[in-house]
Amino acid sequence: MGRPPGSRNKTKPVRIGEETPPKVTKFSKADEAMRAALEEDDNMLHIPPEIIPDGMRYNWKTFSVLGMQQSRRYGRYEATGWSPVPASRHPGLFTPKGYEGQIEYDGLVLMEKPEELCRQTEAREFLKARQQVQAKEQQLRGGDVGTTLDGRHRTALQTNKINKSYERIDIPD
Repeated sequence: MGRPPGSRNKTKPVRIGEETPPKVTKFSKADEAMRAALEEDDNMLHIPPEIIPDGMRYNWKTFSVLGMQQSRRYGRYEATGWSPVPASRHPGLFTPKGYEGQIEYDGLVLMEKPEELCRQTEAREFLKARQQVQAKEQQLRGGDVGTTLDGRHRTALQTNKINKSYERIDIPD
């Protein structure tokens, strides 16, 4: 049998000035800023920049898809310089305090790589992309575009032109 309506749900009247403030735990300013950013941010995968060690880059990498571990992909990450961030480095941030192991979230694992290795990889990728564009430009200039017409004829070479332009694009937040 239930209790009479309102018997235990009554609130006690409180006079102004008599409220007791909530108990506040003392944290360092860096911890406090980090926790505030996490509470305000809707993106659970956001990594506050101030927690990333100097000279390192953090990135979420695929560990499993629909519960199936992606061993080959994960091994490739490790072979290219990425290593898992230990949960003990950021206790209570992405995992419960006292948890040992790597930081995982919905099939992703937080990994780190030295900044210098990241820059080298970006430079290689930029060079590769540049070479691909130059190869296509050479095909157009030389007339070799795979048509049945003679692309190397002098009239074709006179009309083959490459125009470049750069436009600003908006990148969504």
